[in-house]
Amino acid sequence: WEQDEETEEELRRTGDVYAEELRRLKRFLDDGEAVRIWYSGAPYSRCGFCHLCQTLRQYENEIRAVKLPEYVVRENCITVYKNWGEVAAEEFAGFLSHEKKLSEEEVRMYASEWSELVSENSPLRAVVNGRLAGVPEDFYDFLIWKRLTRKPVKQARLIGDILGYYQLSVGDWWYAKRIEHFIRQGRICIAEDSKNKYARMIYDSRG
Repeated sequence: WEQDEETEEELRRTGDVYAEELRRLKRFLDDGEAVRIWYSGAPYSRCGFCHLCQTLRQYENEIRAVKLPEYVVRENCITVYKNWGEVAAEEFAGFLSHEKKLSEEEVRMYASEWSELVSENSPLRAVVNGRLAGVPEDFYDFLIWKRLTRKPVKQARLIGDILGYYQLSVGDWWYAKRIEHFIRQGRICIAEDSKNKYARMIYDSRG
């Protein structure tokens, strides 16, 4: 997928951090340590969970998983969560009741799911009908076109509306990159530019 040098360097640095964390995990696994995985239904989290199972299938360590529930009822109030980033650190222990031990068969199943995704090698992965699937990079573009009109709007407002109306655990950076892509194509025009791209005014320039 299209990348600029700054994005590529950032991804390289991030990759180095995760690679070291994976090596650290393997050291714990070699020592026979048990593993607890915290994951959610967000596409990136599901991918990470399946990828981790691909690694764990080579070990006999005890593996437990805590999947973030769709919502939690507290004092007659319902709190909806999309990912673990929305959960305060002091609240994590309260989710241990959702922990379950993964069997060898379950680990193999999730590992197999990851292998299928790797073989597809799609530019983007999404959760479709509850299942991870490789999708084209324009999969979420319709959300941009639903909210963008020929009336200029601040880019930050547009992305904020998309995130507010369609809570799909897709980050603002993804929509920002797709908007940049459409600007280069001439399908989105800039009515008022700004050094801060999120502050510029943009509109749908299609006929």
